[in-house]
Amino acid sequence: MKNQLKLVCLLSLLLLSCKKEELSKTLDFEQFTIDVPSNWESFTSQGIDSKTGGITNGKDKLDYDYGWYSYNFKNETTATHIRITTTIDGKPALIVKPIEKGKGIIGVFIQVDSQNKLSLYGRDIKNEDTLMKIFDSIKF
Repeated sequence: MKNQLKLVCLLSLLLLSCKKEELSKTLDFEQFTIDVPSNWESFTSQGIDSKTGGITNGKDKLDYDYGWYSYNFKNETTATHIRITTTIDGKPALIVKPIEKGKGIIGVFIQVDSQNKLSLYGRDIKNEDTLMKIFDSIKF
């Protein structure tokens, strides 16, 4: 009985320590907002004909490109990626995830309006669950 109680306590501690990352902060990029965990920060970069930048937690990094020519993941085929068509904030979207989790590009492409598009993507990211929540939180 003592051993069973120790096992239950150990399993409870493990479950508590493995809590999922919650999206607790909203980042505003003017054309769109996204919700991220508290330890993620935004950064900017220099785009030529679009607005570019990204978010990072110091370990994983997602880049974004907002404009007319944002990448639509045409090279991420069903041979290498899972392709999911959906809607995000009422707009048509494509999510790509590598078939082999954590190995390759993971991202979202959204047709914002007749001209503008948004792509948000990272490479070799293991925590796909958090990224799916981030993608789903995008608002225009």
